[in-house]
Parts: sequence; structure tokens; C-alpha cells
Amino acid sequence: MTSLVITLIVVAFLLFFLEIFAPGGVLGLLGACSLIAASILAYEPLGFVGSAAILAGGGLLAFALFFIQIKLMAKSRFGRTIQHRQQQKSQTTPVGRDDLVGQQGTALTTMAPSGRVKIANETFEAASNSGLINKNATIEVVRSEHLKLIVREI
Repeated sequence: MTSLVITLIVVAFLLFFLEIFAPGGVLGLLGACSLIAASILAYEPLGFVGSAAILAGGGLLAFALFFIQIKLMAKSRFGRTIQHRQQQKSQTTPVGRDDLVGQQGTALTTMAPSGRVKIANETFEAASNSGLINKNATIEVVRSEHLKLIVREI
């Protein structure tokens, strides 16, 4: 019986260790079940205190193992290859600009009331302040509001 308890504890820690490589919680859950089973099987020979010690000690050691692995994995070459460390950079171009107020352009889409316009060889999101504007109509920028241009048909 004691060898089965020890085997279940070893299996639990092995599953906790493998959880790092296959995240999703399944292996960690199986490890927790193995630790609980070891605790239940240890109740008869060790009593309540021994059973609770296996469960509490195993849980604390599992958390310690998890954090140690994270620290060691970040420093090892293997850990750096499996961890996603790249940052994605994004750039946004402002679509609503005050310097465009009064300029003329062309509606690239039918605006009912929103669409896209082309002004000075740049494309912008825009909204009509006077209802429907047909595609290819000449427009004028009335104002810049938030991230949209407000236009009217000329």
C-alpha cells in the first residue's frame, strides 16, 4: 500500500512538471487527482494527520515546483525557445486630423452615412453630415471628430 502511495505522489509531481509543456490544465488536474488519491490511500496506515500532511505538503511542493520551473525555464535555452517572448508592435495613423478641415476629396464608397474618402492621396474613415453621398462624389471636410472626418457633398 505504501509503495502505491509513493507511486501516486511521484506521478502527481511528474504530471505537474509536464503541465508546463502542455498548458491547459488537464495534466495539472490529473496530478491533483493523483495527489488526492495518494492522500486517501494513506489515510488507513497513517491516519488523518498523515493523510492531510501528504495533501498539504504535496500541494505546497507543487506550487513551489511550478514557480521554480518558471524561473529556471526563463533562463534555459530550451525554456526560451518554448516561451513566447516576442512583442508585437503596432502603429496607428490618425484618421481624424484638424489640418484636413476645408480640404476637398472624393468619396471612395457610398456614404450612408459612413464610408471611406480619399483626400490628398490618403484614405480616411468619414461620415456624412448631410445624409447619403454617392461613390465618386466630390466632398469637403467639415470637421474632424474623434477618429472620423465629418464631410459634406459639394
